Amino acid sequence: MRNKLFDTVSPYFITLSLAVLLVLLADPLGWMPPMGAMVALLAATVLLIMFAGFVMQENGGDERDLLHRLNAGRISYLAGIAALTLALIVQGLAHAIDPWILITLGAMVVAKVVAHFYSDRYQ
Repeated sequence: MRNKLFDTVSPYFITLSLAVLLVLLADPLGWMPPMGAMVALLAATVLLIMFAGFVMQENGGDERDLLHRLNAGRISYLAGIAALTLALIVQGLAHAIDPWILITLGAMVVAKVVAHFYSDRYQ
């Protein structure tokens, strides 16, 4: 039996923790921590992203719950595409495009096309 406290608190706690880690990693105040602290901060952020994206399970209930989860996935995909496209435009105008933006955008679009192809062909 699953723990109801984990189900209700965990996504909010993980989201808040991730937001705090990403802000600290962006270093908005320019305090530039020592190398060891920066590596630990980066490792904690990567592990939390890996946990939230790959490990944390979503259990669907009835059709409405599954529809809500599908809509949440669609909205998060569109938000990611929009943010990366905006970053591409800003960096393109500055003549300094980070190749990781291109790689991430390409991976997201190719993964969606492959998933649609697989779904249409085999299901």
